Amino acid sequence: AAQPAECRAGRRHKLSAHRSEHKYSRSFIFIVMSWLEDSQVLSKWKAVTLTETGVPAKPFLTAAKAIISLFDLIAGMGMVKGDMVGNAETLEKLVGDSDTTLQALVEAELANGDAAKLVKNGKTATCALLWLTRALTFIRELLQEMIDKPGAKLTECINAGYERSLKQFHGFAVRTTFSVAVKAAPTRETLISKMGSSEQFVMDAIREVVPLYTQCLQVNSTFLAAKGIAK
Repeated sequence: AAQPAECRAGRRHKLSAHRSEHKYSRSFIFIVMSWLEDSQVLSKWKAVTLTETGVPAKPFLTAAKAIISLFDLIAGMGMVKGDMVGNAETLEKLVGDSDTTLQALVEAELANGDAAKLVKNGKTATCALLWLTRALTFIRELLQEMIDKPGAKLTECINAGYERSLKQFHGFAVRTTFSVAVKAAPTRETLISKMGSSEQFVMDAIREVVPLYTQCLQVNSTFLAAKGIAK
């Protein structure tokens, strides 16, 4: 016998509800991780152990890419991030599967080439390490400014970091582009909320990572200056 329309509708409603319950019971719950957790930046810098011959390339580049990802959280920093990632990837290709140091890579190029020419060739370890070190210094100075001046706006910290690092190596056009890009940066509070669960947690992590990060940059900078690559 034919069932009344309302019965058929009722059955459809129950089936639909059952399917929905089944669907949601099988669904995954996604937890939004903070940048500090997701990037594992602190553990990656702790893994960089300096040797007598310099900075081990592989762990350094892994840690560098982790800290560079900070710019994913800061609108307007895409240009800087793109250059940094490009230089890190150039070094990764040159390192390959070896356990060499950054210094050994550059030494090998200098043994067979002219430093002035190598610095102008974006495909060399010499050029890539020089510019990556300069740009990583920018991030270091930005973070240090956030530590030293808890009341400063993020744009002020970015500008102070840029002033003490990359600005001297950029021409008028790049400086102008940068000054415009900084205006798109979020507030300090917004950035910190994306970095970690609380301001205290974030600032404690930054205070821990900056010294680890700094000692590697100092080795690179000293080496580049000694070889007449950095001025």
